[in-house]
Amino acid sequence: MKKVLVIVDAGPYGTATAAEAYRVLQGLGGMGIETTCLLLGDGAFIALKNQKPEEIEMQSLERAYPSLKEFAVKIFVLEESLKERGIKEEDLIQIEGILKAESARELMDEHHCVINFTSGS
Repeated sequence: MKKVLVIVDAGPYGTATAAEAYRVLQGLGGMGIETTCLLLGDGAFIALKNQKPEEIEMQSLERAYPSLKEFAVKIFVLEESLKERGIKEEDLIQIEGILKAESARELMDEHHCVINFTSGS
């Protein structure tokens, strides 16, 4: 079976990047493709609990990303990205795990296809 890794290196709000990545993850998982998501850089903010995007008139991704578990999509966050942004493990939504850079590189090598979502900034 083919395995797809979706890397999200974009914050949850301000652009449509994280929402579009969610739609791709949902679609791949819904088709039965073994799919994994790696949040890194500002993508780590996607995994943050207690988001209040309605204050900027956006829909919450805090509830969306955990729902991907229904499609067997696994979500990981890069440890270094959490540390750089001062995010603690207890402040995260339910995810599969936190990976160090070396483990993230191994994860990339294990997948047949890697799709990258970045904010471009």
